[in-house]
Amino acid sequence: MSTATSSRALVVGLGVSGVAAATLLAGQGWRVTVNDRAASSELAAQLGRLPAGVAAVLGGHDVKLLEGVALVVVSPGVPWELPLLAEARQRGLEVIAEVELASRSLPSVPIVGVTGSNGKTTVTTLLGEIVRTAGWRVGVGGNIGTAASELALTGPWDAVVLELSSFQLEGCTTLRPRVGVLLNLSPDHLDRHPTMASYVTAKTRIFAHQLPDDFAVLNADDPTLDGLRVPSRQLRFSLGKRTAEAHLGGDALVLDGEPLLPRAELQLLGDHNVANALAAALAASRLGITRTAIADALRRVAALPHRHQVVAEGSGVRWVDDSKGTNIGATAAGLAGYTPGTVHLIAGGLGKGQDFRELRPAAEGRLARIYLIGETAEEIGIALVGTAPLERCGTLDEAVRRAAVHARPGDVVLLSPACASFDQFRNYAHRGEEFARLARAVAGGA
Repeated sequence: MSTATSSRALVVGLGVSGVAAATLLAGQGWRVTVNDRAASSELAAQLGRLPAGVAAVLGGHDVKLLEGVALVVVSPGVPWELPLLAEARQRGLEVIAEVELASRSLPSVPIVGVTGSNGKTTVTTLLGEIVRTAGWRVGVGGNIGTAASELALTGPWDAVVLELSSFQLEGCTTLRPRVGVLLNLSPDHLDRHPTMASYVTAKTRIFAHQLPDDFAVLNADDPTLDGLRVPSRQLRFSLGKRTAEAHLGGDALVLDGEPLLPRAELQLLGDHNVANALAAALAASRLGITRTAIADALRRVAALPHRHQVVAEGSGVRWVDDSKGTNIGATAAGLAGYTPGTVHLIAGGLGKGQDFRELRPAAEGRLARIYLIGETAEEIGIALVGTAPLERCGTLDEAVRRAAVHARPGDVVLLSPACASFDQFRNYAHRGEEFARLARAVAGGA
């Protein structure tokens, strides 16, 4: 990548990642322009963090910005079909994701990349804790927390762990994780990906530039990944297949044929989190982390916010926030970890182009009652009719109120919407916080 002072770069999207990318490029000698559709009044904080000499063009995406540009860097969340980016590609300009830029600035640091439809943040967080427990200097970020370019600016690191979305991977052309982790694949973001096939193609790009001595960690229980070919060494994790390098054997997590730790010592709830722990353990072992450090870290990590987190208890009823369950696969995986017939499920929101009939197998025989909210309430109701008694509540507060009426000692009231939150909330965290507040009120402040 050229760093001559005469080279011009354009950064599209001025969020946290855009600021970090602009700073990284400016430090490498590029003449940088940042561009965002928002007005300067909305971006005052970001503008204040830009280094001297970086120009800002705001309020739209004029194709004239491409004149004289050698490189276009795209922030997460900016759609790849944006006319400005389409024009850049048609002109033969190099268009890359911000995380690709960061990886080029970390050439000697081993990267662990984590992707999948569900569990990315949990596994990325687990890996960060495992590597820290081993005493390594580790940078953790990407699609969560710290921007990848910020990590490139703030090292040195012994390893970097990156959560990678399908949108980020679409713009990666050389990214080579020493260990790439693909957790699962289920319909998600089909409002942005035209087909499931294109979504799968984007996700599997995590392995595209690996070498034969790198590692690909795959879910042996996901049939979508059967037959996947990668250029690196394949490793598998599984809840049931004892041939997998990491698996659940009886009551213990097993790594490379030897018990790692008892399942009872894992604080995270649900089978899906056992799978997440197995994936993290397997990836960390191939990075060179000791079994002792892996087990010690897994014992310590509790549930992340809005991911099957118990937020209230009262009258024998547990209230669990899984607001991060924003697609069918996440909700289905989570339901498998609860006792059949005990779950009062609150679901609904923005559907993201999903077919909610795919939730039926996970719902049948497992749910005590379903409370539907948001724009997709009617759609989900039609898809799940007959699986359990249904109530169309409309709002979250009404759903909580109705669940408090019906739930009995030993039951769980689970917010796992299988939908995005933006019809009624700022984001999934806002939705989860509201659920926790309402749940504590009906549970008597517990």
